[in-house]
Amino acid sequence: MKQCAFALSVLICLVCSCRPDVIDNDKTPGGTADKAVLLKGGDISFLTLIEQKGGKYYLDGKESDCVKLLKDNGFNIVRLRLYNDPGNKNFSPSKKMYAGIQDEADILALAKRAKAHGLQIELTFHYSDYWTNGADQYKPHEWEALSYEVLKNRVYEYTKAFLLKMNAQGTAPEYVSLGNEVQAGLLYPEGSVDTSIKQTAEFLASGARAVREAAPEAGIIIHLDDGGNLSKYTWFFGEMKKYGVDYDIIGASYYPFWTGRSIEEISAWADALGKAFGKPVLLMETGFAWTEKTHDNGNAQLSHNRPYGVSKQEQKDFMSKLFKAIAASEWLIGDLYWDPIFIPAGDAGWIPGSPNVVSNSTLFDFEGNALPVFDAFRAQYDQ
Repeated sequence: MKQCAFALSVLICLVCSCRPDVIDNDKTPGGTADKAVLLKGGDISFLTLIEQKGGKYYLDGKESDCVKLLKDNGFNIVRLRLYNDPGNKNFSPSKKMYAGIQDEADILALAKRAKAHGLQIELTFHYSDYWTNGADQYKPHEWEALSYEVLKNRVYEYTKAFLLKMNAQGTAPEYVSLGNEVQAGLLYPEGSVDTSIKQTAEFLASGARAVREAAPEAGIIIHLDDGGNLSKYTWFFGEMKKYGVDYDIIGASYYPFWTGRSIEEISAWADALGKAFGKPVLLMETGFAWTEKTHDNGNAQLSHNRPYGVSKQEQKDFMSKLFKAIAASEWLIGDLYWDPIFIPAGDAGWIPGSPNVVSNSTLFDFEGNALPVFDAFRAQYDQ
């Protein structure tokens, strides 16, 4: 069913005179992954920090390189998030990040490690010096004084320049996301949907043009939060269609904690969305708590998983059921787990000096031992 749907979407694109150099009957539309391969992976952007702080990873009691462990146990793709100038103490919010973490050098190094183990790469441009989402889309400090037209061109130049660096070291990404959870826009205030959805679209179009030129085999993703909200996605991608934004894949965040939505609801939503826009859907973020509290008995970001329970077995069962639903879906193509590797390590937190609030929802226990959930990643699923 999935292969038929993708073939149909490819045919529709050809009829509509879409770019022939990013259409391949043996590939996901716009990307390089075989349609029959269900994407199973997660975000490893904080791996350098965890390792610097002494974090170690184990499988069956034996220490292992984290990237190798992930690859050997079902991962076929990793997500990497890029910030412009993180860790610069002279600027906010740049100073909220650790120096040398998720900057260009760090992401290039992580990309090399991923490719060395045969993993695909999903690269996310945040277009900021720090974390972006629907509430916060701070411009990089070096871009703050730029006019709208210059800023639009800077998005193109920056995107292309980094992708060429990826190419030069032999780690071209298979997928590229233009921004992170951009349902309210990016590069505020100019790119906010409240300021001008047209300008939001033009920023995304500038990034897309750079991807087509520097990484023509990559699938372009536009990623929103609140997976399962059909009206939000229909409105946003309807506007992208209206302004002719070039992209290949709809990206979505899906957390039972935040939305209370079941896997069945997400699957039905993705199929409706895919049919409406002729685009496959990739779950860019999914997190699931295996215990309610963090390693230091602190409050976790995800303290429950309603409508599901909280335990290591529940985490395993949830991911197995999710992968089965993705395999059965006409439009879902995979899931990237959030934040799978952020185990307790020294004083590492999302912000220097802050606690680790996701240690209860990783794919490893508090000591770095691989959890039973890897059974779900290792399993093969009929598609």
